[in-house]
Amino acid sequence: IYPYTPNGPICIAAALFFGISAVYHLFQMIHKKTWFYTPLVVGSMMMTLGYIARYFSTKSPADLGPYIIQSLFTILPPSLYAATIYIIYGRVVLFVNSPEASLIRPTRVTKIFVIGDVVAFFMQAGGGGMMAQANMADLGQKIMLIGLFVQLAFFGLFLAISIIFRKRMRSCPARYTLRSGKHSWYSLLLLLLAVAAIIILRCVFRIIEFGQGHDGYLARHEAFMYLFDALPMLGVQIMFHIIHAGDVF
Repeated sequence: IYPYTPNGPICIAAALFFGISAVYHLFQMIHKKTWFYTPLVVGSMMMTLGYIARYFSTKSPADLGPYIIQSLFTILPPSLYAATIYIIYGRVVLFVNSPEASLIRPTRVTKIFVIGDVVAFFMQAGGGGMMAQANMADLGQKIMLIGLFVQLAFFGLFLAISIIFRKRMRSCPARYTLRSGKHSWYSLLLLLLAVAAIIILRCVFRIIEFGQGHDGYLARHEAFMYLFDALPMLGVQIMFHIIHAGDVF
């Protein structure tokens, strides 16, 4: 199944790091009562399970079960991270009481982008499942690519909306005076911009990877997956630990 020999120890290390982050995110969510972090928590747990499944898959490369689980559970979580990002953005806009500064009203932002995110999620899930079947691999790859393009389009639009909101609010007194927690809303907004950019770059990598096919250069070298997917997504999870919405609102 793999076009290379998977590295088991790296799978264990990745599962360990993602697992520690997942447990800490769960603790932060419960402690701060920030239930809107649920998609991020679920996504971080999926990542952990994905790399655990990948480890077992390295032991039995011909076994489809662990392979499908590791594939889906490492590809899908960024869609859940995205849902959390969209929800937090809407809360930031409402917190500073400046809905007019957002190109799309905050309540609509959450609905529109989360719906788009759900569509991308299920397209990637369906495509990933089909890719594991030899007779449907090509169709599954195309569906996966379309799902990634949908995710990229919505993320690109969101990033543009967020940048415009930041520009409009840059000279607003609320940037300096409105603060009720450990971190400012402006720091949280900058976090959203940073993690959105990182996930966009990851999405571009996945599009290129799937576009090249199973025998492509990126797919044939395991290091690229860890360098351009696992590491950036772990970075996203850690960044959400450092600046937490529960320390802002």
